[in-house]
Amino acid sequence: MASYTVGVIFGSRSPEHEVSIVSALQVMDFLSKRHQVIPIYITRDGRWLTGEKLLNPASYKSMDLKDPDLKPVILSPDPTFRLLKNPLGKGLLSKPEELKLDIAFPVIHGLHGEDGTLQGLLELANLPYVGSDQIASAICIDKVITKLVLAGAGLPVLETVWFTRLEWEASEDAIVSRIEQKLAYPVIIKPARLGSSIGISIAHDPDELRFNVSVDSHFDTRLLVEPCLQEKMEINCAVLGFEDPKPSVCEQPLTGGDILSFQDKYLQGSRTQGMEAAKRIIPAPIGDALTQKIQQLAVQAFRVVGARGIARIDFMLELPSQAVYINEINTLPGSIAYYLWQPMGMTPQQLVDELLEEGMRAYKEKNRSQFSAGPALLGNIDLLHLKKD
Repeated sequence: MASYTVGVIFGSRSPEHEVSIVSALQVMDFLSKRHQVIPIYITRDGRWLTGEKLLNPASYKSMDLKDPDLKPVILSPDPTFRLLKNPLGKGLLSKPEELKLDIAFPVIHGLHGEDGTLQGLLELANLPYVGSDQIASAICIDKVITKLVLAGAGLPVLETVWFTRLEWEASEDAIVSRIEQKLAYPVIIKPARLGSSIGISIAHDPDELRFNVSVDSHFDTRLLVEPCLQEKMEINCAVLGFEDPKPSVCEQPLTGGDILSFQDKYLQGSRTQGMEAAKRIIPAPIGDALTQKIQQLAVQAFRVVGARGIARIDFMLELPSQAVYINEINTLPGSIAYYLWQPMGMTPQQLVDELLEEGMRAYKEKNRSQFSAGPALLGNIDLLHLKKD
């Protein structure tokens, strides 16, 4: 495999900012064995910075964003550039310093990065990148849209009631009535576009429902409510690929309560372990037949939303009936879910190498399409005599 100059983009304006930093530090360590790594840190207020200090985990304990070793950087949507470092240059008449990348590796969880916004910029810049494109990313960041797309493809999802924050503020009683007509307590309330279990809560009665929705509405503009299965097991399966996606082993993440919390996912080990430290059983203790069913559903879901690179598909298994439901799709999973590939003999270094090659293959396939050719319309129009209707 080739060796690349890789821009790892992380941080950003997201409640999962710190989770992104942890995942990026892991990815940069994996990449550093064979590739040149350019860290690109997006601050909480949206500034883009680069510098070797960003490769050191200790730098994030008390980071000084005014440190002269942290240089501003801009990714231009102009495809003739790959990256602009120090866009203002070092003097009044100096030219911007250019920093060239072969490929970008986004490691942003949640909004302003995993939601298709960053991927759209990379598409405009015509820069190869790892992971799902802007369409798949936009679908999967929104749990409501994900469920509608999966249900439309005939894949199993839990029944859901969704509404906007503005609708809740205007018609709280009507929405509570709609929820109670469709679902039985207990129910789970979720912000539509947050990950890492942020903002998720359980309601056992109408008063708890009203309180939790009011609290969760501070996190997002759209919310959903779905059944809280009483006897259940959570199962996760990752998928890797572009033309021919493959499933990983299945895991059972372990929780200390009714739902898998942020603490369960990220606060079990050291601050630099991320999802690696979460308690889990690999392979999940569900038998071969159920494992194969979940793996097949994971690949189907991956294909339906148009994902590529790597994604982790999270499932709910209802134990009495053995019914399987797709819960959500993470197009940039924490720690890039490398721990689900290690039992299959793939090292983290091999995983990031494969993701880079998948990104390059997707880039080449996209650029086989014609973007400049089209009808010669303007040549037949007298532009000077055009008039508005």
